[in-house]
Amino acid sequence: MHPEHPEKKNTCAVIVTFQPDADFGGRVAQIVRQTGGGVVVDNGSAEDCTRELRKICDSLCLHFIQNPGNRGIAAALNQGVHWAAEQGFQWVLTLDQDSLVADDLVAKLSAVYKSFPEKERIATIGPNYKDANSGQLFLRINGEGPIWQEVKTVITSGSLISLAARATIGPFREEFFMDYVDLEYCLRARAHGFKVVLAREPLMQHTIGVATMHKLPWKTTGTSNHSPARRYYMTRNHLVLVREYLRNEPVWAFSTLYSRLKSTVLMCLFEKDRVCKLKYTATGAFDGVLSKFDRKMH
Repeated sequence: MHPEHPEKKNTCAVIVTFQPDADFGGRVAQIVRQTGGGVVVDNGSAEDCTRELRKICDSLCLHFIQNPGNRGIAAALNQGVHWAAEQGFQWVLTLDQDSLVADDLVAKLSAVYKSFPEKERIATIGPNYKDANSGQLFLRINGEGPIWQEVKTVITSGSLISLAARATIGPFREEFFMDYVDLEYCLRARAHGFKVVLAREPLMQHTIGVATMHKLPWKTTGTSNHSPARRYYMTRNHLVLVREYLRNEPVWAFSTLYSRLKSTVLMCLFEKDRVCKLKYTATGAFDGVLSKFDRKMH
């Protein structure tokens, strides 16, 4: 028997915040119209910011969870998903605070579910998206085909997660703290025999880092300008995943290792604080090889 298809009444939005900007309320309102409920989990924003968040949540009938400090994206997502499950929701729509979603995001993701032949094996359905800075698509569409494409991983923001599948897959991995939390969940889902699906239509504007574009002699390329701490977590968690999934996902492992190397080179060429970032990257690589999770970076 197939699980119930995702729709407004059985879908809960889970949004993790930390010092969101002034336009956050408008973006959340666009999400709330598409879901049967929602929860905002704040990871230690300043007091004046949390006051505004409470006002927004009260006006939109959202549940609000305030953490006294930054517990990390994985722990905050788990808090939100746990609350959604307690309320009887069957699907959660996980979102970053700065993503701008289409008015029909949930309806289009639900259409993907209905079109996919192995519905009972779906773990998560993510959206194709445009980078808010470059305008580039995450997935470039070539030719005709179904409205979906099976992929290895999708990002957290804008993704529908089946709570029925999650009961088998397990929660987000809190020791990762931030970065690669979504990719780890997808790889673990695949290891359990579930499917990760992407809607081919772009349904969201999203930015990874604070991207800037730079000209090389043969092409124009971009770099993310992530902070030193983010460079640490990205490198550490990526190498942990490569070690754990090299045998089952060799194509993913080698292609992402190449992307990580290229990102590091571009960081050294174009970004500020490159010496500090390179130091944090090296520390992350050391901890990733050893699967060492007790170091906290700020």
